[in-house]
Amino acid sequence: MNKSISTNQLAYSVSAFILASSLLASNLYQFAKNDSWVSVLMGFAASLLIVSIYIALSRRYPGMGLFDINNAVLGKIAGKAVSALYVFFFFELAMFNTRDLGDFIKSSVLRQTPLMLVIIIFLILCAWAVRKGPVNMTRYGFLATAVSVGATIAVTLFLVDKFELRHLLPAFKLPVRNYLIGAHIVAMLPFCEILAFMTLIPSMNRPYGFGHAMRKGIIIAAVMMLVVVLRDTIVLGKFISVFTMPSYYSARYIDIGDILTRVEIVYAIVLIGLLFFKVSIAYYAAVSGVAHIFGIDSNRPFIYIIGALICIYASACFTSMAEHIKWNMTAASTSSTFFIILLPLLTLLVSVVRESISKSENASKTQ
Repeated sequence: MNKSISTNQLAYSVSAFILASSLLASNLYQFAKNDSWVSVLMGFAASLLIVSIYIALSRRYPGMGLFDINNAVLGKIAGKAVSALYVFFFFELAMFNTRDLGDFIKSSVLRQTPLMLVIIIFLILCAWAVRKGPVNMTRYGFLATAVSVGATIAVTLFLVDKFELRHLLPAFKLPVRNYLIGAHIVAMLPFCEILAFMTLIPSMNRPYGFGHAMRKGIIIAAVMMLVVVLRDTIVLGKFISVFTMPSYYSARYIDIGDILTRVEIVYAIVLIGLLFFKVSIAYYAAVSGVAHIFGIDSNRPFIYIIGALICIYASACFTSMAEHIKWNMTAASTSSTFFIILLPLLTLLVSVVRESISKSENASKTQ
């Protein structure tokens, strides 16, 4: 395997991955409302702690990917069982984000286009990216991040005349529970889903740079997400919890002399590009996990099988967009907690205990 993913490439890929979901943060506003920016800061702090678990595992087993670490820590049988759980999580991640893309296209861009057709075309492109491999995918991380950051800054500047700072008031009046729920959503959904990047460690030219890349990517994404949340809150006010895609509707407010209008098209293009990037990474993680479980060096035989399953379940998992939104607000972040926090933490604890026992045994033998 060509190990040529640099630390910076991985960092920008991480930020692009997170930004894909941060532009779909409508479920956050349902709980934190005009104080959503507080939950973003809390979620960012929590995510740094959670990601430190991934970094600790990568340092204890340098150069190993997530699935190899599972085998090294838990043994072959238990390791493959845990890897199968991660495959299910990455499959879900790809499936739900594919449905996000389909619902967005269907509701806001091409309303007469069948949902299944949108999903099929999108997944064909993602399958092509997965075939190219992680090295080629991450080469476009900087471009994806730069375009997203540039578009966010441009839209924000164009909306300055629509700013109403009073929309941030009253501040800190919500129950503490609302802030915590919002922080949990932010940490679980946009930020800590970057667990998928642990499958890319074997392709890095400097595996020890994994931790730096993760933190750098999170910081970039957190700054931009904070800008987006504050901007949308100041522009939309109390209506922010009404719109399913606040950033898209904020962009529709831009109208400069009847010349610069329909800027929401830029938002649509950026969102589609970021979701393509995110789904491709999650798709790759699921495919490489299946190949690892079956002990096959090449993951290509599974690309189209997994892609077909994603296509079927993405189109059938929800009967309507409203049901999808309800899932995101209620169960999505809770179900992700098991895969994002509990499993990696369990693996790390087992690793520490086994190392401690091994040191004790070696010490007793030398006495």
